[in-house]
Amino acid sequence: MTLGEIRDLLVSADPAVRHYFSMEPERDYTYWEETEQLPCTADDHHREAWRFYVHRYTRDEFDAIARQLWQTLDTDPRVATRHRMDFEHDTGYIHHIYECEGF
Repeated sequence: MTLGEIRDLLVSADPAVRHYFSMEPERDYTYWEETEQLPCTADDHHREAWRFYVHRYTRDEFDAIARQLWQTLDTDPRVATRHRMDFEHDTGYIHHIYECEGF
């Protein structure tokens, strides 16, 4: 899975998603970052594959974009994903963390 394919997939779930860090004070926001190119070979050729994270910050307990991100990532057969959440007491944001590998 190329970086462009990852970007296109995430934009389909959240058109406002940004690459690398993005913060919108007083607003919900989403950003993604690739962290490692994975060693993936097929038929003796390297295939582009990435470990990447998607971060969704929201104050809405039932955030529609967080649900859409999970559905989009979970149903794409090219992506293995794990969803964790954290609550930031100082800002009041719920932090959805999607740990992904795209092949």
